[in-house]
Amino acid sequence: MLVQASQPYGRLVDLTTDGVPARERFDYWRDVVLRRTRPEMPERGQPFQAHLRRIVLNEVELIEHAAGAVASGRSPGRSRFDGGDDIALELIRSGTSKLTHNGEHRLRSGDLCLVDYARPFKTELTRHRASGVVLSRGRVREVLGDDLSALAGRRVPARGLAAVLRAHMSTTLDEAPYMTPQDRIVAANAAAEMALAILQAGRFGTADPDQFGSGLYQAACAVIDRACADPDLSPDRIALTVGCSRATLYRLFARRDRSVAAAVWEARLERAWRMLCSAESIAVTISDVALLSGFTDMPTFTRMFKRRYGKTPREVRLG
Repeated sequence: MLVQASQPYGRLVDLTTDGVPARERFDYWRDVVLRRTRPEMPERGQPFQAHLRRIVLNEVELIEHAAGAVASGRSPGRSRFDGGDDIALELIRSGTSKLTHNGEHRLRSGDLCLVDYARPFKTELTRHRASGVVLSRGRVREVLGDDLSALAGRRVPARGLAAVLRAHMSTTLDEAPYMTPQDRIVAANAAAEMALAILQAGRFGTADPDQFGSGLYQAACAVIDRACADPDLSPDRIALTVGCSRATLYRLFARRDRSVAAAVWEARLERAWRMLCSAESIAVTISDVALLSGFTDMPTFTRMFKRRYGKTPREVRLG
């Protein structure tokens, strides 16, 4: 079954084995759906089931694949078809994988690994869910140069900007059906810039904020949204997480007529608003809402909240 948005750019594609006769599912998946790999017939016993989600842009895709235990790979000849030499930063969201790709790599849930589709590989997966940001080879060469031989099978520690990218990919792919095409374009481009910044920093020690400013800005906003409840969240900590200097962080926000401090306070106020309006948080006192949103004293919380929303926290709670 195929569900496709009407817009050609930023479109969402969902493919699943649902509705396909059980005896035809594997052949359909192998011969019709998968573009870059060719799976082997899984063990007999359970009907084959799989789901593929793609957000498609010109030089980047966000992809998620979920299926039962299966082995798949890419032969040397397979890499010669047009557009088939992409490079992907892939995330195992659940399950485990044994990847043979410039050596043998055992991956588990949460691990990030680079896959070079121009080189042969084989992966043996348990029942799994895996996501990835797929980049055109030309775009990676613009950032790293022509020698990409060291990328195949390279593990990327999921800390700093890589941890932000991991969360961003997962959230975007989960929420993609409810996003507009423009929102998907922004999210996919941000993922691509984060991935390229990670590769550039891995090769040269630092990422160019002028080249990947949009991705670093989106990453910083994600860090703020996730960590705003911590009253000790600071620009230094945000900059360290996304892999740039504090001065660079300030410039990224200034280009958008924002300040880092204002972004933190806005995130805290929005978190408080959501909690006050949530039925699940009705038993949480207003003072606890303030504390859980990163405010350390009630007068400041009440003053800033009313300035932002035109109502006191109590008035919002009472409806």
